[in-house]
Amino acid sequence: MELLHAFPAGEAGGPGSAVTIGSFDGVHIGHQRLLRRVRAAAARGGLTPVAVTFDPHPRCIVDPAGCPPLLSSLDDRIEMLGRCGAERVVVIPFTRELSTWSADRFAATLRDSLGMRRLIVGPGFALGRGREGNLEFLGRLGARRGFRVSTVSPSMRAGRPVSSGRIRDAIATGRFAEATSMLGRPYVLEGPVERGEGRGAGLGVPTANLGFDPARCIPAAGVYAGWLDFGDGWRPAATGIGTRPTFGGGSVTVEAHVLDFDGDLYGRPARLALTRRIRSERAFASIAALKTAMARDIDRVREIARRSSPPT
Repeated sequence: MELLHAFPAGEAGGPGSAVTIGSFDGVHIGHQRLLRRVRAAAARGGLTPVAVTFDPHPRCIVDPAGCPPLLSSLDDRIEMLGRCGAERVVVIPFTRELSTWSADRFAATLRDSLGMRRLIVGPGFALGRGREGNLEFLGRLGARRGFRVSTVSPSMRAGRPVSSGRIRDAIATGRFAEATSMLGRPYVLEGPVERGEGRGAGLGVPTANLGFDPARCIPAAGVYAGWLDFGDGWRPAATGIGTRPTFGGGSVTVEAHVLDFDGDLYGRPARLALTRRIRSERAFASIAALKTAMARDIDRVREIARRSSPPT
């Protein structure tokens, strides 16, 4: 896969490309379906399958108050786009100036820089200033500028189209079976293992304190079953997310206890895949009550891990 961080100098006279464009946050099953269609169309026409995406998320520039919490890091997004069929991924820095581009200018840039012959998008797609470049507009424009526009129907779950917004809502409220179904994989947070306050070790349950990106979508406070990978494969983990109200509260932390592991993880990069919410966070009346609850949580996570498989 070729990765570019700007539109190339110009390939209008080359073999051409089949292009899709979007934020692709999470690269969920709807995005994956779209990318498969792009790859198939490219293969039929002797074209290169290309995914154009943006960083940061356009809403964070156009409407900072509505900036969405992200489902994936940029690196993971790029990797997933490649895995799902894009042979070229173009990451365009989204700026206030770019948000003023007309649909005509945007389409001309895609055609001239990427040799776009096909534009394949989802229903409701639009590009350009004020979303002026809707599907009808782009169809007329393509007829003049030499590219064809087609759409791919959305993937459905529970009778509604899959979307990044639906997945964010499911994660934020702890509905992980629903989120996993729409993502096509468990939700993953990544970051370095940082030093915490050592409370877990003091309770006999040492934890890896994950230094997560605050721009990411953080699950509802509670205890979760999942898996932690710190470089040697996925291991079952019981994870607490929240403010630790038994100890007076504080900032939100993500602390994973790796089952049957005794070692120092501080400073190591880690990936945490969350699969099921065990219970909500609550304040306990005593440390003894907290330790009893933690033991039950670990037993439940162990049983869940026994009956499931780590992420692939």
